Amino acid sequence: MNPSREDTRVAIVGGGVSGLALATFLHLSGVACVVLERRERAYVEMRQRAGVVEARGVRMFERWGLAERLLGGPVAQSIDYRIDGASHILEMAAEDGSPGRFCTQQMLVNNLLRELVDARAGDVRFGVADVVIRNDGEGRAQVLYTDAGGAHALDCDYVVGCDGNRGVSRAAIPHGVLAKTSHEFGYAWLAALVEAPVAGHPVMGVSDRGFVAQLPRGLQRSRYYLQCALSDTAQDWPDQRLWDEIRLRMGDAAIANVVVHDKEVIPLRSVVHAPMQHRRLFLAGDAAHLVPPTGAKGMNLALYDVDVLGQALVAAVREGDTRALDAYSETVLPRIWRYQEFSAWMTETMHDAGDPAQRGAFRRMTARARLAALFDSPAARRLHGEFQRGTA
Repeated sequence: MNPSREDTRVAIVGGGVSGLALATFLHLSGVACVVLERRERAYVEMRQRAGVVEARGVRMFERWGLAERLLGGPVAQSIDYRIDGASHILEMAAEDGSPGRFCTQQMLVNNLLRELVDARAGDVRFGVADVVIRNDGEGRAQVLYTDAGGAHALDCDYVVGCDGNRGVSRAAIPHGVLAKTSHEFGYAWLAALVEAPVAGHPVMGVSDRGFVAQLPRGLQRSRYYLQCALSDTAQDWPDQRLWDEIRLRMGDAAIANVVVHDKEVIPLRSVVHAPMQHRRLFLAGDAAHLVPPTGAKGMNLALYDVDVLGQALVAAVREGDTRALDAYSETVLPRIWRYQEFSAWMTETMHDAGDPAQRGAFRRMTARARLAALFDSPAARRLHGEFQRGTA
């Protein structure tokens, strides 16, 4: 059966936060685009992803005229760094005083869906399968896919891969074009989504038993993270063991057992694929790079990618100026590497400072000295805050 043929300017593969944000930017600029998402809308609305919009992201949405429609209210970002149960509350004000917004990734995704789908402003197609990207350099690009209505061929000027680390977009780039640079940290996190909000400040803690964190996932839920062995599985962590270990690492015997919705083991790694473009195909977010979650940079780095890419696509489509599009990869990679360095620093510091069996007593004490400098030095806090808030 011959596929039905359609035409658009930009095809976006992946309907997560980066794909939906890019589609919104393009729609506001009068650039036709189609988003292809393999999951159904109900799944996209419910899946939990990390991240809160930082100060740089707020300014980005303000520039696009979307902040008031998409983001929550201003929030002073602070973290409770808990060392052997003792709290050190750090207020991480950016140098210019600009605030972040309390808008988690899942809240932002749902707001973007309302903007694009419910307001009938955009074209988001759920439940697609068998996606194939044709990008041979001869003429325009094409995306083939199937859905409940049959087979389709989408002719387009450009394709943007926002479909994550295991998506089809990066795999569509021929072997030998991309260079992969990666680092394995040697440990993993057990991630548990629980039915309890963060009470007070988000927590990142260390103890002799290892790293622990509690971060918000909406108004009523949070996710706990516990350092664990790479060989561990979720089955190795029944609920009672999970809660006993959380209380020990937090230094808080009053933490109550609550409903645990899911558990998974996440190996900590850093990855960068470059260049982030090939002919008419461009990569953004996790399709191009992964950062360890310790630095809380993944979502905001993806938003930076699509901000730069959105402006470049608008210039190319509306004005015929492809200079920014040609320079997309070299424009975003310096910030990606700065955030990789910060995320690696945070990851190694928080894990070295805990269980001495991980890296030894010397690394444990030097890591704790770095944390002490962070707590005691206004200059160190300001620099840390600028990276955490995305202003550096």
